[in-house]
Amino acid sequence: MARPQLSESEVEAFREEAAAAALEMVAEEGVASLTLRRLASRLGCSYAKPYSYYRDKEHLVDAVRGQAFDRLAAWFRDYPGDHGEPHFGTAYLRFAFENPEAFRIMFELRQDTVSDATRAAQQRAWEACTAPIRERVERGDLEGDPELIAHVVWAALQGLASLALANQLYLGKSVEEIASGMQSILRGFLPGVASRPLPWTTREAV
Repeated sequence: MARPQLSESEVEAFREEAAAAALEMVAEEGVASLTLRRLASRLGCSYAKPYSYYRDKEHLVDAVRGQAFDRLAAWFRDYPGDHGEPHFGTAYLRFAFENPEAFRIMFELRQDTVSDATRAAQQRAWEACTAPIRERVERGDLEGDPELIAHVVWAALQGLASLALANQLYLGKSVEEIASGMQSILRGFLPGVASRPLPWTTREAV
């Protein structure tokens, strides 16, 4: 007897469940632990079932990366800040340090092919992360191209987070000290940035 045809919503529901479970596996054991067979065991389904939804491990990793970017977007939407604005730097660094394996799979694991769904998740995360900068430019608190400002600040934070996660900050300066110095340095290099602080803070430990 032929197996019943699954609806599009049922297929998508399983993919979301599987990607979420795979992201948990990555967080607990690292990306090397991730296989379709181990994912099946985690989900309590047949070993063959994940292969019906993912071509191979790379396809699964792509889905996990999309889940991680959506988690980052939700993190920024829920992160406390001044007047409803999350502190960009503190929120970003805390996400990296509390979700190190997700962060690595998002930014450090080479992936030659990225699906449209994961590209969309990346865009959602970017919009959530950089909303405070765009809002401050619109209000006149910052001057300049909001996309340029966001990219420069993101690049600085990404570098700091990656160095810290790799345990490469061994020259006498802590994450807190470096993050504290970033604001004044970046304000000096960003063209047209007003005197108001960038939307991040290091008043709480990162």
